[in-house]
Parts: sequence; structure tokens; C-alpha cells
Amino acid sequence: MQAGEDTIDQPLGIDSWAGAMNRELALATHRKSWRPDSFLFQLGSGTLGNLISAGRMVEFHAGNTLITEGDTDTSVYLLLSSCVKVTARLGEVGEALLAVRFGGDLVGELAAVDARQRSATVRACGRTPVTASKLDRVDFIAILRDDPSGMLALSAYMSGKLRSATRRRVDYTGCPPAVRLARVLRELVETHGNGSTGAGLIIGVDLTQIELGTLVGVKRASAERALRDLRRAGLIDTGGKRLLVRDIGSLIRFAEQGT
Repeated sequence: MQAGEDTIDQPLGIDSWAGAMNRELALATHRKSWRPDSFLFQLGSGTLGNLISAGRMVEFHAGNTLITEGDTDTSVYLLLSSCVKVTARLGEVGEALLAVRFGGDLVGELAAVDARQRSATVRACGRTPVTASKLDRVDFIAILRDDPSGMLALSAYMSGKLRSATRRRVDYTGCPPAVRLARVLRELVETHGNGSTGAGLIIGVDLTQIELGTLVGVKRASAERALRDLRRAGLIDTGGKRLLVRDIGSLIRFAEQGT
């Protein structure tokens, strides 16, 4: 970790982590919030239990850093709850938001697989603490090496990330900012749309206009115009701290057709 970073990395232990519940019940509780296509959801109970047992329970509050770009640490984090932002440096002008990951996801797997430096920074960003299991790469690889279904789940998960990155790159070159943003918002609704109200679906992560801009490959001014276009079309509301998608059906159509 870089000097001065306010990072909490404390062992919680199964008893303190689960409270009155046993480990299986605690995992079942977290599992309810995981997406069906998430890495942890895809694992069999035995594999998941082995990974959790081999790791160390850690907790991060909003702004704390799990992974720092350029570091040589190769640990893996199994996210059990809340969410993190994945960013990369943009020279001297700041950072680009690459992705948002949620409970059920895995971060740090690239360095675990190829033993190279970290390619991005990962920070907790949820309004509730991130609970995760932190594993050494040797333990992570050893468990999955002996479990073909677990290794297949890892391959599928990494392939999904690659497909998403490829699709985003195509969007950068072939779509106007408003369409790019609509596609990202559709993805966020699909992965973490919650807090449904009569007015629509709340995207459950705080995102600034600069972050939204870097996520879709445009400058802040273009991101502001894209948000304004979507708001005027009645698709979203940006009045609160979190984006509200007013009409998910129309947002999807706009994302696909640009109209």
C-alpha cells in the first residue's frame, strides 16, 4: 500500500464476522445479494467454503484501498458485500474509472494468474463496509487447480470481463456519448439496480460526473451533456446523490438504438 493511505485490513475471524450465525449461514445471507453471473455465485458450496477457509476476512470502509496500481502484491479478494471502484492512472491528469464491482465479484485475479504488477487500483466505495476474504495467490491457484468446475468458473468470469471491455471499446469509437452512457447505466442497473421506488430504479453506487465520463471515455463536459440529454428524455434523474433510472425499458431501447 502507498504511504498515507487509510486502509483497514483487519482479520475479523469467523466468529466475529458472522456474529451469532455459523459460517454457512453467513455465506447464505451474503449470497442472496450476489448476481447469478457473479464468480462466487457460480462456485459450488465446497469450493467456496475452501476458498473462504484459506483466506483471511478483511473489512474496508469507503475510500479505503484494497489494491494499488503498480504494487507487486498478488493477493486475491473475494468480495462478499458492498462495492468497489476499479481505477487506473491517467498520467498527471487523474484517474479513469474502469469498472464497479459488487458483492459476489472477484478482484485481483489478474496478478494472481500472471504474477505481474497490479494493473489498477481498487477502493471501497459503498455506504456499507466491504467484507472480503483475502487469499494468497498460491492458495487460490492450488484450490482451483484441484477443482475443474471452479477453474472453469474463473475462466468464464475473466472472459466476461474481457467481453465487457471489448464492447466498451467498440462503443468508444462507434457511439455518441449519450448512447455510451445509456449502455453503462443499463449495465449498472442490471448488476446493481436497487432501491426500487414508484419513480424508478436507483443505481446503488455513488458516481461523480467525472467518473461517469472516464467510464465511457469522454471528458466531464461531454458527460454532463450526455446526462442532460438523458434527463431531458425522461430516462434518468440526477437530482439526488445517486442516479435514478426512471424508465428502464426506454433506457434499454435508447442504449440499443440511440433513440
